[in-house]
Amino acid sequence: MRILLPDRRLLRKTGSVDYYTWNYSFPISLVQKYRFNIVTRLLGETKYPRLLEIGTGSGIFIPELSRHCSKLFACDIHDNYGHIAEMLSRYEVTNCEVGRQNIEATDYPDNSFDAIVAVSVLEFVRDLAKALREIERIMKSDGVFITICPMQSRVLDALLSLYSDRKPDEEFGDSRGCVSKLLEENFRVISKGPMLPVIGKWFPVYTHYKLGKK
Repeated sequence: MRILLPDRRLLRKTGSVDYYTWNYSFPISLVQKYRFNIVTRLLGETKYPRLLEIGTGSGIFIPELSRHCSKLFACDIHDNYGHIAEMLSRYEVTNCEVGRQNIEATDYPDNSFDAIVAVSVLEFVRDLAKALREIERIMKSDGVFITICPMQSRVLDALLSLYSDRKPDEEFGDSRGCVSKLLEENFRVISKGPMLPVIGKWFPVYTHYKLGKK
């Protein structure tokens, strides 16, 4: 099934690291769409009762994720959600609840979600260890956590530098060097893979994970 990305005119920039326009700008759009494709592949054919998207930004992934669950929750640290109602109406999304949450400390109850998705979010979290403990708390015992994160890569840095006002090291700090380690310490790895299947081990760009509770 083709990934459903909304009309860019329905989206709005919601913060300094919301680069939704990259999804519509060649060639970086190829990298962006790859991330969404890999997440939907990892979600598989399962229709999850309750799915949470962390770091929804402009809401660009909401229409697609709404197809994979009975109830979708989408959150971010901003509260710039005024444009999302029109987008939901345009794509007839009726199962989505959007709200402001900091993933380091949410008000979701324990064991709330069957699936949690985070696309290029963890590298921006201030206290990653705390955020991962929170994700573990709100995920059901048989739930899955699917995430895709950028790695330290000269190739990726060169590409990102063409589109961003800040250098990647300024954008991400040292988070890219520790995110994989912390994910594997806190969760059980169901599957893991690089963006470039053959040479990705030596030239990492993005790494995707499907994780469960230990």
